[in-house]
Amino acid sequence: MNQQEIRESILEVTRAIENVNRVFEKRAAELREAGDAQGLQQWTKACSAMRDSGNIYITWARHYAQLTEPSGASEEEGGFLDEGAVWDENPSGP
Repeated sequence: MNQQEIRESILEVTRAIENVNRVFEKRAAELREAGDAQGLQQWTKACSAMRDSGNIYITWARHYAQLTEPSGASEEEGGFLDEGAVWDENPSGP
């Protein structure tokens, strides 16, 4: 596997994780609209854990990919995944 294939694979995984985060955001919005404060609070914690786990996964993937790049390679652009608008640590409910 060459460097281009590695970068493309990491990008593909990043996009997939971001898609999961967006779907989770939609579920949080549904819970908010339904007025389910307890469900929203639990879901928000789960969403935060998933987002953080995804960021860790991608960060390590980029780190290990750089180990195989020719010397002098710079840090990958981009940082963390798109967190979306739902990641309010203290949801106010409906």
